[in-house]
Amino acid sequence: MTPRRTYLMMLLDGPLQSWGGVAMDPLRPTLSFPTRSALAGLAASALGWTYWDGKRTTALQDAMDYAVREERTAEVILDYHTADLDRIGSQGWTRWGIEKRGGGTAASGTQILTKGYLAGGSFLVALGLADAAPVSVAELGEALRAPARPLFLGRKGCLPASPILIGEAVADSALGAATSWPTTNTGGSANGSTEHVFWYADGAGPTEGEPQRVWDRRDFASDRFGGERIVRRLRMALAAQVGDGGVAHEH
Repeated sequence: MTPRRTYLMMLLDGPLQSWGGVAMDPLRPTLSFPTRSALAGLAASALGWTYWDGKRTTALQDAMDYAVREERTAEVILDYHTADLDRIGSQGWTRWGIEKRGGGTAASGTQILTKGYLAGGSFLVALGLADAAPVSVAELGEALRAPARPLFLGRKGCLPASPILIGEAVADSALGAATSWPTTNTGGSANGSTEHVFWYADGAGPTEGEPQRVWDRRDFASDRFGGERIVRRLRMALAAQVGDGGVAHEH
């Protein structure tokens, strides 16, 4: 019998979100749901970790067990922009202040990018941690309630519209927690349907879910992505009541 686990219930809601897919310069697409690496980065920011904590962040990412429920369907928009780096010079703003850019073709000339964003979307995330995680669920929950650093929905320009942590659920699985949590969208589920779209790891839910291959594991120490996994997408109704697969505790 699968042991029941505490899941942090997170609401990712904001004007814009961007959950990076495979980038092929100058195209930077977004996936349609929050990725594992992005959630790990968000959690690390809440905990006050930095780039020098890359090994811990990678360990946290690998310990994550999560499922996503679409609360409000987003519209995909594209942001086309250019930057004349020769005119700007070699100094650039980063989250650590002003730094000098390195070499390479991306350090000079006119850079053109097309970035994808999800506009007007809202997602519920049920996030649990394996015992091997470098922090406990309770410690991560406290960090999300009072983040040490600003939190973003993917890119730094995507600010959340409300506090991210909305409660906890005890369930047999992340998908069970996500299906049993009451809808946060008072206007009904996405597109006015009584059903919601869910994303969950292959093997962690119904096999009839549509498989999607993603590359969302990041080695935060080397700042490289590697490895692939299958995520399944399935539209289904919520559990009849809280308690079917999870016991919710709102904060």
